[in-house]
Amino acid sequence: MIMKKGFTIIEVIVAITVLTVGVLGSYAFISSFFRYTNLSSTKLTAAYLSQEGVEIVKNIRDGNWIGEETFNYNLGEGSYEADYNTVGGLADDYDGDYLNLEASGFYGYGSGASTPFKREIEIYSSTGGVDGVIYVSSTVSWEDRGKDYSIKTEEKLYNWYN
Repeated sequence: MIMKKGFTIIEVIVAITVLTVGVLGSYAFISSFFRYTNLSSTKLTAAYLSQEGVEIVKNIRDGNWIGEETFNYNLGEGSYEADYNTVGGLADDYDGDYLNLEASGFYGYGSGASTPFKREIEIYSSTGGVDGVIYVSSTVSWEDRGKDYSIKTEEKLYNWYN
């Protein structure tokens, strides 16, 4: 009896199936890796933008002291949009505008490349700020692949200067 060397059709089909499963599994892993890497980067940017919203209000408060105003001057209760180009107070009520990446590298509401981010800065207090405390909340929201995301930063601002 002479044995022929070679593959049977069943061996070929099994080999192709194993290779296909391996290639598709690798593709799914790489695709998920890039999707989650992009989402992580977007969440990090949103976290920084949310913190920046609180910092904008702090800068206005500190500018009030320099200008010899009360610490909460132009920081009335409400929902606002603001960026670092905002001067003198939070005059723009929140209406859901998207932040743009400006040529300077800062995010703002001026001209620039559009982004998926919206930032709402809320100011509130239990006593209108007369107790020396105002509460600031900055929420950045965006949509990615049909799913809504948001990151919120909250802080109490005190009238520590007086």
